[in-house]
Amino acid sequence: MRKFEKILDIILPIIIGVELIILVIGNNSVDSIFFSIKEILLVPLNWFIIFLSMLIGYIGEALRGIRWKLLIEPMNFKVKTIDLVNACAAGYMFNAGVPRSGEIARCSLINRVAKTPISYLFGHVLVERVIDFIILFFCIIVCLIYKWNVVITLISNSNYFSWILNTNTLIVAILIIGVILFLFSLKEKFITFKSYEWLKKYLFKIREGVYAIFSVKEKKLFALYTVLIWLCYLLMTYVCFWCFQSMQNFNLLDGLLIMTIGGIGMVIPTPGGMGSYHGAVYIGLFFMLGQEASVATTFGFLVHTAQTIMIVVMGFIGLLFLNLRKPYNSKLK
Repeated sequence: MRKFEKILDIILPIIIGVELIILVIGNNSVDSIFFSIKEILLVPLNWFIIFLSMLIGYIGEALRGIRWKLLIEPMNFKVKTIDLVNACAAGYMFNAGVPRSGEIARCSLINRVAKTPISYLFGHVLVERVIDFIILFFCIIVCLIYKWNVVITLISNSNYFSWILNTNTLIVAILIIGVILFLFSLKEKFITFKSYEWLKKYLFKIREGVYAIFSVKEKKLFALYTVLIWLCYLLMTYVCFWCFQSMQNFNLLDGLLIMTIGGIGMVIPTPGGMGSYHGAVYIGLFFMLGQEASVATTFGFLVHTAQTIMIVVMGFIGLLFLNLRKPYNSKLK
């Protein structure tokens, strides 16, 4: 049964991603998308722009590793910066294959190489996710203000809210809540005293890892790294506008809009945002920035493919270096 669940965890996101890609392609043929990308690649300057986008994307990954060190130090551990950078890169690579596996993978890699408790490290990952959520929420607010008239028009011309209030939707929501409450009521039958004590101890260590954010000595530096990480996300999207004639007059707020809506798409658990990113970017470019459907589709494929290549290549290199690394004890005396 567990093997079936693991297989399902891998296959189901892929199926969802493929279906979303088919939906995004719509009336465009795969050949037409490849032809559009080929036309872009025929311009030598565009190769430089795409490489620049990939480089900026990797700098964002590296900054996550550098910032991670600031969270680890208050726990009285000293992990080498290069190992943290490589672990983050490897984590992104794992996420490109199996959604949400990268968070566990990078913690496991540092645990194996630097003998740092994985529970503390996972607490740091939770802190990062909370920070990312807060910043993404702030970006959503800015984008709503920027394109408020467009958003209001889209909402008023759609039947979205009537679908939300549909009787069948409410019934499904009630059933889901009922199942969750039922499973919660049965937890005592499946959790033994020993497993409960182990879980309690493990969660306590995770909490200590989360609380490390309050013990960071260089808080200003931590905030600076956070801003730079998200600036990298913005710029790696924005520079790709220059590959398209119709987008060359776009400003940074347009870049923020596409970065934000693409970030929302990445939240959907598909391998590396496959399909969900393409769909989100298509909505942003077509419905909110007035681009042609073919251009909106091609942009999503171009950016996602470039970043995926970077993630896989740098993730593999990071994983290789970590496997070659001789394990050491990072605990300070």
